[in-house]
Amino acid sequence: MWKSKPLWWSNPPVVWRYAVTLFLVAISVVLAALLEHYWQSTPFVSLFLCAIMFSAWFGGLRQGLLSTTLLVLAFDYYFLPPTHSLVPNLNELPRLVLFAGSALLVGLMSAAQRRTAESLEQARDELAANLQELKKTNEAMHEEIAERKLAEAALQKAQANLAHMTRLTTMGELSASIAHEVNQPLTAVVNNANACISLLAGGDQNSKEIREALTEIVDDADRASAVIQRVRQLAKRAPTEKSLLDLGGIVKDVLALARYESVARRVKIRPDIPNELPPVFGDRVQIQQVLLNLVVNGMDAMNTVEESNRILIICGRHQTRDGIAEVLLSVQDSGIGLRPEEADRLFEAFYTTKPNGMGMGLAISRSIIEAHGGRLWTELNKGPGATFLFSLPAGPAAS
Repeated sequence: MWKSKPLWWSNPPVVWRYAVTLFLVAISVVLAALLEHYWQSTPFVSLFLCAIMFSAWFGGLRQGLLSTTLLVLAFDYYFLPPTHSLVPNLNELPRLVLFAGSALLVGLMSAAQRRTAESLEQARDELAANLQELKKTNEAMHEEIAERKLAEAALQKAQANLAHMTRLTTMGELSASIAHEVNQPLTAVVNNANACISLLAGGDQNSKEIREALTEIVDDADRASAVIQRVRQLAKRAPTEKSLLDLGGIVKDVLALARYESVARRVKIRPDIPNELPPVFGDRVQIQQVLLNLVVNGMDAMNTVEESNRILIICGRHQTRDGIAEVLLSVQDSGIGLRPEEADRLFEAFYTTKPNGMGMGLAISRSIIEAHGGRLWTELNKGPGATFLFSLPAGPAAS
């Protein structure tokens, strides 16, 4: 702890205090006696008060009281008639009392001034120490903030990498569906191209049929290109790019990727997305990842259910919560359902109810939704199955 260096007279040893007090008493008495004897001057009262004042200021209260007592006795013994006697004349008694009172007052005031000065010095040292401590604390806080920022950046990078790996895993599960979605329009392209070749042999009378076939070729090629584009978006590792999104369009993209998988698993997907649903502000690929994960989880939950009961319902609605407009999307399955204790732990990292699951899909999905200012949670159905819901703040167009 830092302290200012005290001056040599601010805290003298006790012996010095008493020595200076006795010296001042003696010198003031001697000077007063000399002045009275040689110059018939009597300024001894002022000398005595000065000695008392300096003794109390230099030594403290005890030294001030000691000098007061000694100088009152010296004043009575040497300067009040009858001299050389401690018993004063009655006529001089008021003078003695006045001097004693003045001397005591001066001593007390000087001692109080010293205590005040010492308190101020102590307060100054404490303030300087506190400032030094605050400076150290501030430096430590700056270091901690810098370390926290580095940790947050590392965490965000790790989450982005983990989200990318989760997308790739999900796409691996849907590889058959993706292949079918690409292969189907390519097959149609080949068939229409062969038809065009056959029709060309017939001359101009088949121009209308050729034009229709070529139009279908373009449409199928666009369809295949759209599927490939969706796959590329999900597969690429790119920074977050937030923009106004139409959740209805995102639902269509996800269902296009999962269409063949749902057919293979005999799952009926029923979207219920109103056209007037307001847009949300977010990253398209990340929101697609969340919805795709919920759709795949819903189909997984219905693997052991009778085919006629394998129904997945995707609903969207606009609502207001705590005065804030938001869009709610829900994915309801009719599968085996969840136990209450499972529902509490589903969003924990590495917790899974699937035999071959990683336990990261829902944890990553929740972190994505929360990074968008929304919520992701699950509810138990009154009947079979479970419902997963996520909400996102509505975009500026809805406010």
